[in-house]
Amino acid sequence: MRPHAPASEPAPGTLTGPRTRVLKPLAICAALLAPAASAVVMAQAPADLLIRNVRVVHGDGRVTPRATVVVRGAAITHVEAARQDRPAAADPPARRVIDASGKTMIPGLIDAHVHVEPWTPAVFLKYGVTTVRDLHSDAAAIFPMAKEESPARPRIVTSGPLIDGRGSFWKNAVQVATVGEARAAVRTQIDAGARVIKVYTRLEPALVAVIAAEARARGVPVAAHLGRTTAAQAAEAGVTSIEHLSGIADSASDDPGRLLKAHDDFLGGWTAFELEWPRLSPARLEAVARQLIERGVVIVPTLALHEAFSRLSDADLRREPALADVPPEVLRGSWDPADILGRARWTPDTLAQFKKSLPVLQRFVGMYAKLGGRIAAGTDTPQQFVVPGASLHRELELFVASGLSAAEALRTATLGAAELLGIQERVGTIDPGMAADFVLLDGDPLTDIRNTRKIALVVRGGVVLGIRDSGLGIRD
Repeated sequence: MRPHAPASEPAPGTLTGPRTRVLKPLAICAALLAPAASAVVMAQAPADLLIRNVRVVHGDGRVTPRATVVVRGAAITHVEAARQDRPAAADPPARRVIDASGKTMIPGLIDAHVHVEPWTPAVFLKYGVTTVRDLHSDAAAIFPMAKEESPARPRIVTSGPLIDGRGSFWKNAVQVATVGEARAAVRTQIDAGARVIKVYTRLEPALVAVIAAEARARGVPVAAHLGRTTAAQAAEAGVTSIEHLSGIADSASDDPGRLLKAHDDFLGGWTAFELEWPRLSPARLEAVARQLIERGVVIVPTLALHEAFSRLSDADLRREPALADVPPEVLRGSWDPADILGRARWTPDTLAQFKKSLPVLQRFVGMYAKLGGRIAAGTDTPQQFVVPGASLHRELELFVASGLSAAEALRTATLGAAELLGIQERVGTIDPGMAADFVLLDGDPLTDIRNTRKIALVVRGGVVLGIRDSGLGIRD
C-alpha cells in the first residue's frame, strides 16, 4: 500500500491549477447525481425476482416483519421494510414476482459437517440446505465441485481428504507420521483447493499442533475429529472446531488413558467415547467447556448422528418419511443396520447405553451455549440413517431440546455456520449484497423450530427451486 503524499505536495496524478478548480465541482456534482442515476437505472431494469410481503428472519437475530426482497442474478440487491399500505405498483419491475404474505424467509441453511456423495446434492436442496462443509471426500471428485458455483447443488467448502496417522480407518485419507509429512500434507491440500483442514483420530497431539500451525499460517481453519488427542490438547494446539464432541469425554474423564488407548481401533474408540458420557462429572465437563471457549473453539456436535446410532435396532427405524429421499441401493447396502452393528460389535445393550448418553451430550451443548461458546450445526450425513437435509432440521430440534432458544439454534445453521466456514460476507444472512440463497417457510421458526421443515420454496443462487406451495402468489 502506497503511503499518503505529504500535505504540502499533491498526491501523484492529482491535477492542479485553474483546471482543477473547474473539475472538482463537476466531480462533486457527478458524485451527488450518481445515486439518483443508479436508482433510475434500477427502476428501469427489471429485477430477476421480487418477493413482497414476506417476514424476514435475517439469520443474525434481526427480524423484519414485512419486507420486499429484490434479487438480480445470484445476489440479493434490496431488502426494504414495507408499509402495510404499500401498493404493488410501488415495487420495482421484476421478471418474476412472488407475493409471500404469511410466509417467513430465512437464509439458506448451512450443514457444517457432511460428506458429499453423488445422490446427496439434490436432497440437500430439497430441505433448504444451500451450503455445506464437506469434511472428507476423494480429492478428484470434491475439489472440482467445490470450485464450480452451481445452483444445481449446494455451495461446497471442503477439506478434501482428511489427514490422519498411519493405519487410518479411511483408506483414502492422507496419512502422515512426521513433522515434514504433516506440513507437506497441509500445503498440498490447500494448493488443491481445501478451505479447511481436517485432522483425525490417529494423530498424536504433537502432529495436530504442527498441522494447525501450518494451516493457520495459510489462513485456513482446522476441523478435528479427535481420538489420540484430547479436546483440551487440540484447543491448545489451535484447532478451530471440534466435531462430534470428540475428545471432550477424554478430557473430562478420570481415566483418559483408557479412552485414548481405545482409539487404536476406530469403532472401538467411538464406542468407548460414547459410553463414557454418563460417567462424567458435570463439574469436569464445565471445566473442559470453559477451556475450549477460552481458546475460541467452535463445537459441531452432530447430535443427530449420535441419536441415529442409538436407534439402529429400533423397530420404527425405517418408518422415517425422509428415507424416501435415500436411494434404495443405499438403504440395502451401506445403510443396512446389520453391517455397522456387526463391524462395531454393537449389541442392543450398547445402543441402550448410547440412548443414555444422548441427554448428557445435550446438556453439554446447552451449557456450552450458556457459557458463551460458539456452536455450528452439522450432521455427518450421509452416515447411516442421517438423511441429508432432513437431519439438519433434526439437529436444530435437538439443540432447542438442549436449552438453546429457537433463534440461537437457527443461528447455528445460518450466520454461526457461515462464520465458521469463513464465508459470512456472502452467506448466512438476508441482506443486500449477499448470495440469493434463502428459504420460504409456512411457519415461524422462532416460535417453533420445527417450522424450518415447512418449506414452501427454496432459492439457490437466485434460481427458484422446488415450489411446494401452490398458494404462493407467483406472477411471471
